[in-house]
Amino acid sequence: MLGLLMASVFIAVGELMLFFIVKKRPPELRFLLDTMSPSFMAMGIVAVAFPMWGAIGAVTGVLYQISLNEAPGGGIGSPNMVFTLAVVIVSVLMAAPFFILLRSVLPYVVALTLIFVGLFGWFLPYFAA
Repeated sequence: MLGLLMASVFIAVGELMLFFIVKKRPPELRFLLDTMSPSFMAMGIVAVAFPMWGAIGAVTGVLYQISLNEAPGGGIGSPNMVFTLAVVIVSVLMAAPFFILLRSVLPYVVALTLIFVGLFGWFLPYFAA
């Protein structure tokens, strides 16, 4: 369920990011913009988002169930502090290359990362309870 919500957010923010990337044409992404049309990239975002985020949501849910058995205990506003910290750390590490590569749309990348952390790090433990 949260994976599908994240997919919807990803599509909305991803299409906005694509618009600004195509408009500004940053040098680090010029090779991509020269080889693919913006409409093809937009359809790619839509086609990939739901299966990808659905799978990420399912895996995250399973990892949360494992963390309940292995490291129970709340903290930092979450029913399971270890799980929430793991989600925060993994999110920042996975987003770091995008922070560098997509500097022209950095606020959108930060927003997606914060939404991911909020949905899967804090809301998932309450939603699963």
